[in-house]
Order: sequence, then C-alpha cells, then structure tokens
Amino acid sequence: MKAGSPLNLAMKNKIETRWPKLAAAGLGVLAVIAPIFIFSLRRYSAPLFPWVRSGWEGFNLLSAALLFCSGIFLGYRFEARPFTLGMSTMAAFPLFTFAEIFADPTSHNLWPFEFIFYAFTGLIAVAGVFIGKYLRSRRAA
Repeated sequence: MKAGSPLNLAMKNKIETRWPKLAAAGLGVLAVIAPIFIFSLRRYSAPLFPWVRSGWEGFNLLSAALLFCSGIFLGYRFEARPFTLGMSTMAAFPLFTFAEIFADPTSHNLWPFEFIFYAFTGLIAVAGVFIGKYLRSRRAA
C-alpha cells in the first residue's frame, strides 16, 4: 500500500480525530482525581476505582476549575467541535460506572443520576473549550 493511498489517508484521519477525544477523557479523569492528592481528601472504597469515587465524592471548586482549564487547553489546541470535545472530558466515567456495576451490581443503584451529573459537569469543560477556541481565533487574527 502506497503512503498516499486513500485507505492510508482515511486511517490517518481517524487517528487524528480520535486523539483529541482521548486527550480530553484523560484530562477529565485527571481533573476529577487530582484534588484528592492536593487536599488529601477522604478516601472512599469502591469495587474497582476507589480514586474515581473519592474524586467525585470530594468534587469541589478546584475540580471544576481544572475541568474548565482543561477545556480551554483543548479548545486552544484542537480543531474538534466544542461540544464534542468538552463532553469527551466525561467520556471515561460512564465506562468506569459500568465496569463497577459488572463487578458489584449493588454499587451503583442510582447510575442514571450519575450520568446526568456527568453531563452537567461536562458543560464546565464545554464552556472552557469555547473560550479556548475564541483565544485561538484571536491569536490567528
């Protein structure tokens, strides 16, 4: 297969469009978990991901600020759609939830409400992405 073939370009394009979403998911997890170590918050137990649970139980202003700053960085750095990019910061958490449900079916009996909370929390990052896009357009002008 030649380097410039349509199949090669399509594969490269898929990888380039997934990278921002993967980076966003990683930054979202980091934004939720980091305050545990900064403030030495109480540690909670969980079937698979105790740090994630501790991060959500101790969600505070620093977590929101880290999500917002992650959104600014993502919006400034990547060309993806703002809403998609911002909501990707919360993409890993439903996966963590389902994994814990499979490990212990009694652990997340209110999971639909968790997903609503993830969606509302993702809006913090969406706002940051819009500001990052704005800053990027100002720099280009």
